[in-house]
Amino acid sequence: MSLDVRSDDGCRLWAEQSGTGPPLVLCHGGPGLWDYFDPLARLLEDHARIIRWDQRGCGRSQRRGPYRIARFVADLDAVRDQLAGPRMALLGHSWGPT
Repeated sequence: MSLDVRSDDGCRLWAEQSGTGPPLVLCHGGPGLWDYFDPLARLLEDHARIIRWDQRGCGRSQRRGPYRIARFVADLDAVRDQLAGPRMALLGHSWGPT
């Protein structure tokens, strides 16, 4: 199911949820790339509630700065707060876990 997450500065971030169980947030690499974790999500959705998202300025998320590390961290926190809850596991590739 596709969802919109709103960051604390009002930027619209695309996200998708699938599966059941404890939340696992997948963070793509970049900057400038977009979510490419669909095949991995399908493998894991029997074990966890998978939350994928496009980072600010990438893919289906709004193209709107600022593009700073602190801003990307705040955006991830918005995804966690609105979709995952107080505790989550995080899996990232390349820039994703930075």
